[in-house]
Amino acid sequence: MKKRSLLYKIITCIVAGLVTAALWLLIGRGAANPLFPKPIIFTLVGISISGILVLPFIWQYLQKNNAAAADKTYAWLYAIIRYAVALDISIFGWKKFFHLQFIVADNIASLPMNQQSGEVLTWFYFGHSYTFGCIVASLQLLGGAMLLFRKTWLLGAIVLFTLMLNIMSVDIFYQMNAGALSQSVIMTIGLIFLILIDYDRLAEFFFKAQSNILSINSVRLSTKTILRIAGILLPVLYTWYQATH
Repeated sequence: MKKRSLLYKIITCIVAGLVTAALWLLIGRGAANPLFPKPIIFTLVGISISGILVLPFIWQYLQKNNAAAADKTYAWLYAIIRYAVALDISIFGWKKFFHLQFIVADNIASLPMNQQSGEVLTWFYFGHSYTFGCIVASLQLLGGAMLLFRKTWLLGAIVLFTLMLNIMSVDIFYQMNAGALSQSVIMTIGLIFLILIDYDRLAEFFFKAQSNILSINSVRLSTKTILRIAGILLPVLYTWYQATH
C-alpha cells in the first residue's frame, strides 16, 4: 500500500473519531439503557475523541518501522468508519419504521403554523406520510447494508451521500436541534471521506470512460453549442415570463 502523509493520517483519524463518537452518542440518547449506561457511553466517546490525538502519530511511527502494521492500522480505521456510518444511519432508518421519528405531540401540532418552529413544521410535514418515511428508511437501510460489503460499499456510500446531503440541508435550513444537525453533518463528512478514497475510479467512470450514448455527427459543433445554451436559458426565460405576466 502506498505511503500516506501525516496530514492524511490526521484527517482519517479525525473522521474515524467523529463517526464513532456520534454513534455512541446516538446509542446513549433517550431513555436509560441498561446495556450502555451514561458513564460507559461517555467513556467510549472519550476514547473515540482521544484516538484522534494519538493514532495519527502511532500510525506514522508504524509506517516508518513496520509497513505491514501501518497497512493494518489503515484497514482497521477504514473499516471502523464504514461500520460506524452504516450502523448510525441504519439506526435512524429503523427509528422511522418504529414511529420514533417524525412524531409531534398533539398539543404542539394543534398550534397555528406561524407559531411553530422550523423543526416542528419539518417533523409534522414528513410525519404526514408514513409511507414516505418508510421509503427514506429503506434507502438508509439499503445503503447501510451495502457499506458493509467490499464490492458494494462505494455504491452504498454514493446512495447514502445523496440522501444525507438532503437531510443535512433540511437540518441546517429548518433549524433542527443541535443533536440531529451534528449527526447529519458528521455522517455526511464520513461518506465524503469514503467516496474520495476511490476518487480515481469515480473520475475514470464519470469523465474518462467511453459513453454508450451515440453522438449526432451530422450536426455542427456550433449548432450543438447553441442548442446546449438554449437548453439552459429557455427554462429561465419561460419561468421569468410566467412570473412577470
